[in-house]
Amino acid sequence: ARAAARDLDASADLRDDEESSRDGVKVSLADFELVAVLGRGGFGTVLQVRGRTDGRVYAMKVFKKAELRKRRQIERTRTERHIIQQADHPYIVKLRYAFQTPAKLYMVMDFAQGGDFFSFLRRFRRLDEAWARFYLAELALALQHLHDIAVVYRDLKPENVLMDGGGHAMLADFGLSRNFARRSPLPQD
Repeated sequence: ARAAARDLDASADLRDDEESSRDGVKVSLADFELVAVLGRGGFGTVLQVRGRTDGRVYAMKVFKKAELRKRRQIERTRTERHIIQQADHPYIVKLRYAFQTPAKLYMVMDFAQGGDFFSFLRRFRRLDEAWARFYLAELALALQHLHDIAVVYRDLKPENVLMDGGGHAMLADFGLSRNFARRSPLPQD
């Protein structure tokens, strides 16, 4: 948490040369303030941040470039960004911004206020059949959209299904996904 806060506090130095744009809006680390650390994964950290200009809450996925190089995950990270950027569906998390500094990559996505489906299942223990059908239908629609854009989602598990504020499911974490339109299979695929 301290390291994340340090990165966000030190972001004023990054404004001039580390900006990136999406839809004509330039953003950098200085445009976000840390709210909380949401979790740590194999390749990075997920932070809850607030946009300084719009006040919206986002999830910011932070990757250390050195770690990606060391683990040979550069192409997979590029593929993940491309897929999230390309996907436009209500049941798939949306990428709002992506930018980098000399040491890190950042992907800023919609914040899923309802948490992950794993925690949801733990809380309710057992879902009513109507609820199960509802969530399965939303996930099937999301997967169909991905297939329509030549993407295979290969990491379907409750931890990668997020719940938005309205109780709808959203697929997240495309690190193991494969975009057939973008690249040939890698040996580890």
